[in-house]
Amino acid sequence: MIKKLRKRFIWLALAVVAAVILVIVVGIDVANYLDMRADADDTIAFLEVENAMPSPFAPPQGDQPQGSGKNAGKSGEKPKDLPGETAFSARYFTVETDANGGVTHYDLGRIAFVDASDVADIVDNASGERGFVGNYRYFRRETENGYHYFFLDCEKEIDACRTFIVISAIITSIGLAAIAILIILLSARVLAPVEESYKKQKQFITDAGHELKTPLTVIGANAELLELEIGEGNEWLESIKGQVDRLSKLTKELVFLSRMDEVGSEIPKATFSLKSALEDCAEGFKEAALVGGKEIVLDLADLSVNGNEEMIRRAASLLLDNAIKYAENDRITLALRREGKLAVVETRNDASLGKGAHPELFERFYRPDSSRNTATGGHGVGLSVVKSIVEAHGGTACCESDGRELVIKLTIPM
Repeated sequence: MIKKLRKRFIWLALAVVAAVILVIVVGIDVANYLDMRADADDTIAFLEVENAMPSPFAPPQGDQPQGSGKNAGKSGEKPKDLPGETAFSARYFTVETDANGGVTHYDLGRIAFVDASDVADIVDNASGERGFVGNYRYFRRETENGYHYFFLDCEKEIDACRTFIVISAIITSIGLAAIAILIILLSARVLAPVEESYKKQKQFITDAGHELKTPLTVIGANAELLELEIGEGNEWLESIKGQVDRLSKLTKELVFLSRMDEVGSEIPKATFSLKSALEDCAEGFKEAALVGGKEIVLDLADLSVNGNEEMIRRAASLLLDNAIKYAENDRITLALRREGKLAVVETRNDASLGKGAHPELFERFYRPDSSRNTATGGHGVGLSVVKSIVEAHGGTACCESDGRELVIKLTIPM
């Protein structure tokens, strides 16, 4: 139990930390990309405004006249919101096209690695007003005769952005690995109070079970002696004996659950016929079913499993006992079939439960409101024992209702 809790704590803590870190890192990467794109757009806007075309080879020196527009940049004026030499060192080219997209003019004087044969292909891939074609950020505006394209080389900026993403991914991975190690090492200390409390609870159940055995045995023996003296049929003695049996059974099941939590999956196993075990259990409950006006119908495939036969028989007996007590019709079906590498054991009977899954039925001391009285003799621990046995074998236990029929399903690895 504590091992499962520790694993869940580790996975949950890692998931939360990883989610927060990933959100931060991805946010930074996206912001870096958007900033790079915005700088490219600002550069394009600066170079395009009022036909400012500063030479990248020899930017103007000395005092320059002020422009008139918002981003006026004639004769090499320093652009706003950009590093001083960014626009002047830019590599770019322009293309003019007609209304049908045919290239009518281009200027490749400020780019070295684009020739006339590349222009048409690059323009064909520029489908929107803004965007990227390879490493080129472009801007398109409509002209009288067609379109004007401005392509800015952003290879250096894109490479820097990619490098930043790779480095952030590596650092994030290393950080998550370090955090995982710390969480694993510290989880034992964090859960130490819970583990101590759980151990005390199990010890209390075990000790209380052993302490109750003696007085229950004495009470039962005294009731039998009184019955010999005053004769059988006394309702008070029968009530005492019934309550003693009830408490004895409850004590045994609680002690068994406590031991199952300690033992876990370390139980002796051997291959045995699951079909024969279920048939024997059903045979033992036929009389009890007849007394309650019910019938047990078997639908069993010939399967064998590797497990603890005594525990599996106990689980099957508890399933049938539960079905006989709470079934609302006269038919109880016990089925066994194979699903892949799993043996599936099912009980079906009518029950007034809402549609959907009902995991609460496997909780200790839980009983539906319609069964809260003690007339059935149950105390809400039987299905908890069933679940513990199945999970100790590496299987699962679940129950589901369609509003009329309750199906309890156990899976056991073969």
